Amino acid sequence: MRSRWSKGKLASLARLSQRFNSITHAQMAWRHNEAPNGILSARPRFSIMPLTTTHTAMHDPLTAFEQRWLAEATRLREDITGPADDTMAVRRARAAGGDLEQRILARAATLGERSGLMSAMHSRRQHIRLIALIAMALAIMGGAGAASAVLGDGTHPVNVIWAISGLLGFHAITLLLWLIGRWLPLGASGSLAGQLWLQLQARLGAGPALTSVLQAHSSIARQSGASFWWLGRVSHALWLATLSAALLTLVFLLATRRYGFVWETTILPADVFVQLTQTLGALPAALGIRVPDAIMVLNAGGTRGVDADRHAWSAWLVASVLLYGALPRAAALLVCQLRWHRAQRAFRLDLDLPAYATLQARLMPNVEHSGISSAAPTRLPSFHATHHTTSAGDGRCLMALELADDLAWPPTGFSRAFDAGRIDSREARHQALDHLAQHSAERLLLAIDARLSPDRGALALIAELSRYADDTAVWFYGQPADTTRMAHWRDGLQQIGLADDHIVDNADLARAWVEADHG
Repeated sequence: MRSRWSKGKLASLARLSQRFNSITHAQMAWRHNEAPNGILSARPRFSIMPLTTTHTAMHDPLTAFEQRWLAEATRLREDITGPADDTMAVRRARAAGGDLEQRILARAATLGERSGLMSAMHSRRQHIRLIALIAMALAIMGGAGAASAVLGDGTHPVNVIWAISGLLGFHAITLLLWLIGRWLPLGASGSLAGQLWLQLQARLGAGPALTSVLQAHSSIARQSGASFWWLGRVSHALWLATLSAALLTLVFLLATRRYGFVWETTILPADVFVQLTQTLGALPAALGIRVPDAIMVLNAGGTRGVDADRHAWSAWLVASVLLYGALPRAAALLVCQLRWHRAQRAFRLDLDLPAYATLQARLMPNVEHSGISSAAPTRLPSFHATHHTTSAGDGRCLMALELADDLAWPPTGFSRAFDAGRIDSREARHQALDHLAQHSAERLLLAIDARLSPDRGALALIAELSRYADDTAVWFYGQPADTTRMAHWRDGLQQIGLADDHIVDNADLARAWVEADHG
């Protein structure tokens, strides 16, 4: 018994190893733009991987702005790698309906699921949180450190001019430059800030998909004219954190230590400091905050200034940081936030761009031709058996492919399966594909007339239909008198990747397969 168990276990391990090697070989082949069988593929590098739900169900749905953002990322990605294999994406976009922009968004959503762009957008959210956390921590430490530096340890009087300059000087300069840039755009500085922001995000998650997402964000900001507000949000948020930390540190140190305040000069008259103090103290005084008067300022210029009215100087210093530092930054941040959100709501895709203009004929065809299917393709698409679609749809589905009139349809005894009807024309084919694009099936059973000779067109249709189902099988509905023709069908189905256990030749097996639990 132990020997049989060991042999069985070794056989299982061997099968798993063989399967892993085949998967690895297939992945490496696709990376080198080569088909799994070693033949050079005509597909572009930006190919579509099998549909999965591993990341769509774990994240919140995209907002309207993020959907357009994804479409821009897809456009930029295709500009670099070439057009995507978007047959299924176009099919689903046309089935979804709507205007051209809505169909472009639907196409981008399908491509993004399998190209990595959707995952990159969700990953960017996590990267932004991490970057914001690090930047805020540095800003808070910088603000607290600046406040501690200008006040000192209390053993020496605080030079009020150095204190106010150290806390508000650089802030005032950058805020003034930002205001000037609103009416006189400083293209170089804005571009540099944007590049630094993109590089900081890219360093936390390098990859072509994330790069396309970040570039698309910058492209949208430029198209909508919102780059100024987008970069302003970042700058003002960090400055607000810095000044808030400095303000809280000032209050804490002034409450727990004894400080004296002085001003010092070699060449300036005392009236300059009196005027400066009164100018900065005008707004706090209007709010009822006690600030130093002229006598206090003059006293602070001599040795008696060490023990001058500390409460007034403390209130003046704290009020100046609050009213001329934190509050202006908070107001600027609010304005940038509102303008950026307004730009997001107003943004629409530029449908005149060549990449979008070329999609119009495919996404919104003026005429849907009817009749018999066109000539068979020269190269068969890959068969997608047993993969997971985005939704269960109708669960179990039956379809008949070009059955002769003497074959009755639908068959009896398939109560659990939905009958999608016959496919015997181009119009019926479009309807079936549109139905599956909107309602993916868990199990799809395709009935064929095995009395007919297999051709590439029929095999290609089977492969195309299989993309919209978790699992697909073929039923030889019409039994030929000559078994040779059935063997030809089996050979053709196996060439497109259909396993032999997914081919049934009688109603009982077909019913058992379509009603079996998925798995």
